[in-house]
Amino acid sequence: MCVDIGYNSMLAADGLPRYIPKIKINRDLVNADHNRPHIAAYENPSCFVLVNYGGDVCVERFFWGIVPGFKTPTPLYNARSEKVLLRDSFWYSLKEHRCLLLADGVYEHQQRVGVKKKIPYYIRLKSGEPLLIPALFSFASLSFSILTRSANDVFREIHNSGPNKHRMPLLCPMERALRWLQKDLKQEELVDFIGYLLPDQQLSYHTVFSIRGKKERPDGLKENDFFDWGQSGFLEQASLFLFILLPGCLFPTFFLLVFLRQP
Repeated sequence: MCVDIGYNSMLAADGLPRYIPKIKINRDLVNADHNRPHIAAYENPSCFVLVNYGGDVCVERFFWGIVPGFKTPTPLYNARSEKVLLRDSFWYSLKEHRCLLLADGVYEHQQRVGVKKKIPYYIRLKSGEPLLIPALFSFASLSFSILTRSANDVFREIHNSGPNKHRMPLLCPMERALRWLQKDLKQEELVDFIGYLLPDQQLSYHTVFSIRGKKERPDGLKENDFFDWGQSGFLEQASLFLFILLPGCLFPTFFLLVFLRQP
């Protein structure tokens, strides 16, 4: 699942309004805007989203995680894009309630051979544009779930373990993402939008320090800043002792295999 993002302040005049000149932003939201290097969905955070109100693109604050009470009390942080247009899916009932989550980047974890803990990565658009992540929202609870899809090669390499491995958020360039807010999208346009796969070349990514637990970063930098696990000595290395059987006797030969593949 995609449950971690980074957010850089972007509601002031030199932020989103540069990309979306007619955007409507309440002054109270601008005053409350600040950098949030790590936002975790599990903490039920309120996040800035874009919605279409009467033809205007507006900024709102919704909670991350829709709770479909008739099924489970557990919030749903992600919605599989493949299910949005299936009539028997919960998401089908929300397909007209479309919004865009504002983010600077997303976090994903990579499992490496011989390393006990997963290595977190921070992934963002190479262009430096803000991420506008397509999502569905509930009016009743003012909450949202972001859309995910099968991964491109970058996310497939990084998000390579767990029950939802080889998935990624439905990321798009900004101009395309804004189409998600159009009220008059036809069925075939929705199918085309949901089927979009962001090219690998449009992404930049780097390793970061652990975003789980309470352990502080040793270098004092922000959660989404680069951290070199290979040079830090933090990786728990695996060793393997091999034995070679020769005719007539057993000679133990010891090999230390260290798996420190650089990102």
